[in-house]
Amino acid sequence: MNLPTPPAPTSCRALRKGSRLRHFLRRLRNLRRPDLWMARRIGRSLSDRHYLAWGHLFYFGHWPDYDRPRSLNEHIQAYMLRCRSPLLHLAADKLATRQHVAATLGEQYLVPLIGQWDRAEDVPLETLPRPCVVKTSVGSGQVWFLRPGEFVDLPMLRLSLDRWLHTDYGDMSREWCYHGLTNRVMAEEMLGDGRELPADYKLYVIGGQVRFIQVDRGRFGPHTRNLYDTQWRLLEERLTLPNHAPDPRPARLEEMLDITHRLAEPFEFLRVDCYVLGDRLYIGELTNYPGAGFERFIPQSFAVELGAHWPLPAASAGSVGTEGDRLRAQAG
Repeated sequence: MNLPTPPAPTSCRALRKGSRLRHFLRRLRNLRRPDLWMARRIGRSLSDRHYLAWGHLFYFGHWPDYDRPRSLNEHIQAYMLRCRSPLLHLAADKLATRQHVAATLGEQYLVPLIGQWDRAEDVPLETLPRPCVVKTSVGSGQVWFLRPGEFVDLPMLRLSLDRWLHTDYGDMSREWCYHGLTNRVMAEEMLGDGRELPADYKLYVIGGQVRFIQVDRGRFGPHTRNLYDTQWRLLEERLTLPNHAPDPRPARLEEMLDITHRLAEPFEFLRVDCYVLGDRLYIGELTNYPGAGFERFIPQSFAVELGAHWPLPAASAGSVGTEGDRLRAQAG
């Protein structure tokens, strides 16, 4: 019996080198915010407060007031600096989020889970049922779609997974909620037809109520976004991205609002991500700090209007005034 000749060691090394090069080039190609990428590297030596405050100044053009925040952006960043509730860990860990959803609402709201693994080399990429979504349990934006009949450079994917597992997301944008969490690879079934991603509904709970609903389409193509109120009236205001054609009112909007309030009830602030497919409603993720407070509302006055709904806990109001005043004085 003639067995296939294994590749020469030099060929294996060349394959790994090629995958690493493609992995590096893909990272450069997918760099969506080079300004934040550069700011993170320049600001590595800064304290969390300095990092966020100077970033806010450069991005929004004014010095933030974290002692008496007004805009939603200031509130989110002040929240990042002061709140150390274990609930934030629950929302930051996608596997823990699944447990919270199951306990609060029931497992019928969960996207079916294929598996979870501690190491990138343990993930059976070759045999995962397609279509599926491969991502990490801790972090944001680290996701890979495996579709039927579509070629995927699996060595490059494994390199990406390994890098994601060893990235400290708590330091990238000073997001405390990620500190101390164990990161894992997880795979879920892909919702929809396996080609087009379903609309992504993101509900912002501020001051105990949903204040607006964000609908994203084309997340990995021409990315667009609409904002609606809870009566499904299209808002004139925008959040960073251009609009798309008006979305039909979700058939299960009232249920979406109800389960969002139930999930967010123990949190000071929360964004709840949902998907609707036919008569099924799924919870995607829970988010503590959307965009680390760096997403731009257009006009900015809308961010101030939203921030007015966020009551600052009395125990934290003015608790860091001396430091905040000193930083504002330095900024001039």
